[in-house]
Amino acid sequence: MRKRNILNPALIIALITLFPSKVFADSSWIWISEKRPFDILPWVAIGTILIEWLSIWLIPKTGHCLRVLGIVMIANAASFILPYVFLKSELSWYGTFDHILDSGPNYIVSGVFLLLTIIIEMPIVYNVLKSNVQSKRMLQITIIVSNIITTAGVAVIERLITEGHW
Repeated sequence: MRKRNILNPALIIALITLFPSKVFADSSWIWISEKRPFDILPWVAIGTILIEWLSIWLIPKTGHCLRVLGIVMIANAASFILPYVFLKSELSWYGTFDHILDSGPNYIVSGVFLLLTIIIEMPIVYNVLKSNVQSKRMLQITIIVSNIITTAGVAVIERLITEGHW
């Protein structure tokens, strides 16, 4: 008998939940709050870096406090900047970067952002720090879990502070 492959349905469900399916034709997004997601980016980035740095430094015991901080900062900079580079390059025909950010519900954090964060940060942090830990598996788990926690936290903060409607 053949084993059923559960990965395919799980992958389909994950993709459906990661990508929004609503369409708001002929409607305009209006930000209600004074703050936009981009306005709070520096503050949530600092919080994210601190949480991930402490997690990766203390849980798998990587040692080298400042080295871990530097690597986490580089990895986070790459994962925070890439979505904006993509947004700007793909939508540059739409107007200025500020116009793009103000014209729709361009929340920074979503399921896709989490996926990008893990894809970008995992190789950077893991490859630099894997020689400093006893358990490489614990390092991998810590990187993934700390990114899930910080991404979820930023998503909640972002949606609480910045509001808008169609």
